[in-house]
Formats: sequence, C-alpha cells, structure tokens
Amino acid sequence: MKVIMGADPAGFELKNAIREDLLNRGYDVVDIDPDVPVLFQDVAKAVAVGVQSKEYDRGIAICGTGMGVSIICNKHRGVYAALCESIYQARRSKVVNNTNVLCMGGFIVGKEMGKEMTRAWLEAEHMMGLEKDVAHIVEKEFDELVKFEKSMYEKEYGENAQKYSE
Repeated sequence: MKVIMGADPAGFELKNAIREDLLNRGYDVVDIDPDVPVLFQDVAKAVAVGVQSKEYDRGIAICGTGMGVSIICNKHRGVYAALCESIYQARRSKVVNNTNVLCMGGFIVGKEMGKEMTRAWLEAEHMMGLEKDVAHIVEKEFDELVKFEKSMYEKEYGENAQKYSE
C-alpha cells in the first residue's frame, strides 16, 4: 500500500512518529515534507492530489487541529477525508465511509495514539465486519455520495466536469 503524508509545523512531530512506525511495518510511504514542515493548505493539497490521482492508495494529513487539512482535502473530487481523534473513529471512517485520507490534529492526538489510529485505519477495509443488511445500506449510501459528487461537478464545470473528476 502506497501512502502519502505531510504535516504543518503543529503536526510535524506526530507525522514523523507515524511515518517511522509505518516504514518499520513495511508500508511504502512518501513524506511530502520530511525535513521542514509546510503550511497546512499546502499539505492538504499535496496529499489530496496524490490520492485523487490514484498515485497513492491513501493519504495522511496533519495540522494543529486537523480541521483545516480535512476541509481542504474534502474539496477534491474522489477524496474522502476524515478528521479523527480516536482509534474507533479512524477504523469506522474506513469501514463505513470508505475514507482515503486520514486527518489528525497535532495539538490533540498524541504520538502513540496517532500510530494506533493510523494502523487501525490502514488495516480496515470498506464494509469489513458489517452485518449484511447494514453493509447493503452503507454500500448504497456510498454509491449515492459518488453520484451526487459527480452531478455537482457537472453542474459546476459543465462540459469540463471530466477534467476535474479524476
């Protein structure tokens, strides 16, 4: 699994701890800012575009609260970012919402918690462990979300919608 990640100054230490843990576990990790943190908006854009382009399977974006990076990531079509503060939220964001970007706040999440959250999120699969009737509902809702997203881009960009869809 190929993971892209980055952090602003407030999330830099958390990002580094998570990166080292993932590398030790054999993940293919690309760190957009290995030596010097960048602005949260630049982190979010780089991570979102990396996932949107399908060059990376998943992304991790970290700022002070996680809110800024999650808002910006979610502006990119096909990017489903979740701001998480617990292992349960991280796992469920993938299982139920099929997220492909995990957002965290360096002011809020400690290094060990961040590592555990990331592992839970990366190990989870969409609809993993859900009862059959619940899985059917979740799958239908996700399909409707994708359809809605497509219609919004078509409304916004008209004949250029495809250009912004991938």
